Amino acid sequence: MIRPDRHTNPEFSVLNISSIILSELNTFYPIQYDTLLKKVTEVLGEEAKINFPYALNFLFLLGKLNYEQSTDSFKSNEA
Repeated sequence: MIRPDRHTNPEFSVLNISSIILSELNTFYPIQYDTLLKKVTEVLGEEAKINFPYALNFLFLLGKLNYEQSTDSFKSNEA
């Protein structure tokens, strides 16, 4: 999903969705999974739901966000 082909719409790519997620995250207040998904789909549309989990995984592997299991929410790792 990260590697595009000729049929990939750049608007719904993992990198673009990741940039929107990073702009929505805050260092002080966690944001719940459903709320974050809703904000991304408001910006890009329903087609963004396909790559949304991949974008979260991508950011988590890069160390850009933390997952809080007790509240099912994400928080920016940047300080």
